[in-house]
Amino acid sequence: MGNEDQNKFWELAAGKVHNENAPLEDLELDELLKRESNTSSFKQLENTHNKLHKVRVLTEFSRDLSWEKINDYLRTKRIRFFISVTKYAAILLITFLLGNIFHSIWPVDYEAEQMTVVSVPLGQMSEVILYDGTHVWLNSGTTLQYSNKFGKTNRDISLDGEAFFKVTHHESPFRVKLKNSEVEVLGTSFNAISYQNENVSYVTLVEGSVMINSLVGEKITTIKPSEQITIPENLRDVKVNTVHADFYYSWTNGKIVFDEEYLKDVVALLERWYNVEIKLEGNGTADLRFSGTIIKSKPFSQIVKAFELLLPVSAKYHYNPQNKDVLIISKKDLPMKDQ
Repeated sequence: MGNEDQNKFWELAAGKVHNENAPLEDLELDELLKRESNTSSFKQLENTHNKLHKVRVLTEFSRDLSWEKINDYLRTKRIRFFISVTKYAAILLITFLLGNIFHSIWPVDYEAEQMTVVSVPLGQMSEVILYDGTHVWLNSGTTLQYSNKFGKTNRDISLDGEAFFKVTHHESPFRVKLKNSEVEVLGTSFNAISYQNENVSYVTLVEGSVMINSLVGEKITTIKPSEQITIPENLRDVKVNTVHADFYYSWTNGKIVFDEEYLKDVVALLERWYNVEIKLEGNGTADLRFSGTIIKSKPFSQIVKAFELLLPVSAKYHYNPQNKDVLIISKKDLPMKDQ
């Protein structure tokens, strides 16, 4: 392509990226873009133009010094600057060179932030190994979110649901954003329960140490191994209790060992595990205590049978093809209600 055609191409290309071409000029550019070399040059031009807005604005600078740097850059790179190039291409080239100079002074991260979302349906569980090596087990009905910056500029994630974290030790804090608070650790193992549709969040520490903060970074407290913190929405009535920590991570192995747990708490876990609705009917049914080991791989019917054998209750299962199946648990001295 001769100099005249080349100059015409740059004129039309510059006009295109600035939205200043007439319809006939765009048609003429389309013909020139049939050449592979022109197509490649135009893509580079568009890419440069799209990134110009990311170049930091200078509030104070020396115009003479800037032009001196541009001239030095031109000489170093041995770029031939044609006098016949149009004003648009010239402006674009000069801005591109300024961008290179400014970028050497103020590096700009062109990588757009993107979020990774891991969602686990009800009735299932999942495991995730994060970029920093942290191992996360996700319980049923849980959503985990983190940025593509994770492990590079931060170790921040968001949790809606229940997850057990085995955090790889690193000088950068590992932070888990819950519904109304934040867990901050360097390297430890802990379980967190924080569903958006529930009023209270729980954090149970297995080993190490964790700090509980508000969402604006204010420290609330720290907890030790085998301690569980209950975090209400108002953050004013926070409670710390000693618990059996293994109860809060045994589910990662597909089983839960209950030790005199309230039946209402047991069924809350089972509803997510098996994606069923469990109704407790009658006064005192919810406060019955249950002990036993439930293995997720076993049929749900076996669990129902265990309730009837170990507790003074009757259970009736209703299949619901249009929605969740329903299990009704009532004390044996109460008549069962058909669903």
